[in-house]
Amino acid sequence: MTHYFIEFRFQGKAKYEMKKMIYEIDRKFKLKHVRRKRPIPHVTIVAPFYTNNQKQLVRDFKEVCESYSFIKFKIDGYGHFKNSKVVYVDIKPSEKLIEFRKDLIKKIRRYSTLKNYDSGDMYKPHATLAMKLDNDQFDKIKNYVLRKKEFSKDYIMVRATLIKGNRILYEYDFLLKRLLNRSEAKSKALYSKTIDKLRNNNNNLGLLAKIKRWFGIR
Repeated sequence: MTHYFIEFRFQGKAKYEMKKMIYEIDRKFKLKHVRRKRPIPHVTIVAPFYTNNQKQLVRDFKEVCESYSFIKFKIDGYGHFKNSKVVYVDIKPSEKLIEFRKDLIKKIRRYSTLKNYDSGDMYKPHATLAMKLDNDQFDKIKNYVLRKKEFSKDYIMVRATLIKGNRILYEYDFLLKRLLNRSEAKSKALYSKTIDKLRNNNNNLGLLAKIKRWFGIR
C-alpha cells in the first residue's frame, strides 16, 4: 500500500538558508545523506499514512484547504530529538496551523491508517537538518548548530503539499485558491503568480515589507 503525507515546503530566502545549512552540515561531518538525495526543506503537517481511497483523500485535502486562507507560523531557532537523533530548525506553530492539521486528520482518519503520533494532540513541527545519526555525530552536530546565530523569522504558508510515495501528488495554493497538479505545483511561472497575488493582497506597507523578508523577494 502506497504511503501519503502532507507537508509545507519552504520557498525563497528561508529555503535557501536551510539548504545551505544542510549541505554545510553534510560536508563538515561527512554524512553523505544529502549527496544521495536532494534536500527539500519542509515541515510535516500529517506524517506518512496509508489509504486505498486516493480519490476521497484528494477531495478532503482540497475541501479542508479551501476553508483556510493565510496560515502563519514562526521559524524559531534550533532544536533536537535525543531519542531519534535528529537535529532541526524549530517551528512555533500558530493556532491556525494546529487547527488546520486537526481538520485534515479528522477527515483522513475515517479511511486511513495514521501514525500513533498523529492520533493524539502532540505536535512538534520542525524542519530537519540532519537525521539517522550515530551518538557521536548527533552530539557534535547538535553542539555545532546550537553555536550558530539564531535562525528566527515569521513565515506564511502559501501552499500545502500532498505527497504520494516521494512525489508531489497535488498542491493547494491558498492565494490562487485552487488545487494544483504535479506539473502546476512545480511551475516557477505559476509560483510567481502566487507571490504577485500575495503582494497585491497586502498593500499595507508594513505587512508588505514583512512578506518580502519572509520570501526573500524584492
